[in-house]
Amino acid sequence: MKIRILTIGQKMPAWVLIGFEDYFKRIQPFVQTQIIELPMAKRGKNDSDADILKYRNIEGDSILNAMKQNEVLIALEVGGREFSTEKLAETMKGWMLEGNDIVLAIGGPDGHSEAVRKAAAWHWSLSKLTLPHPMVRVMLIEQLYRAMSINHNHPYHRAG
Repeated sequence: MKIRILTIGQKMPAWVLIGFEDYFKRIQPFVQTQIIELPMAKRGKNDSDADILKYRNIEGDSILNAMKQNEVLIALEVGGREFSTEKLAETMKGWMLEGNDIVLAIGGPDGHSEAVRKAAAWHWSLSKLTLPHPMVRVMLIEQLYRAMSINHNHPYHRAG
């Protein structure tokens, strides 16, 4: 199993790069993980609803075009499934047993296109809170690492 994170947006603040890189290095012994940064559509100052839809579609096409054959797409979005870290660990164990390669897609500031939403096997929410996209990267990789540490009996996860 491999995990690829496809994310809209480049040029992250230093704190994001440092936080992400720390957990990214930690997770590699457990599961091969890769991040692919895709460009955000150029936005104007007073965009109409039609403009926003256009940007979402451009970014969605970018995500779908970056996918490889036989990868399972999971779209991260506010309205998706929520579950505990322990449930994530169980889910990831299932992915490994099935041998699925997983793509976790983080959309742009306006969310995912309808095409990405339809292509996704399921939708996952890290929180009911609306999170800034840079923070989602760090939270996502930390939760993936935490789940893998549970599956490998590593002492990182200390919840009772």
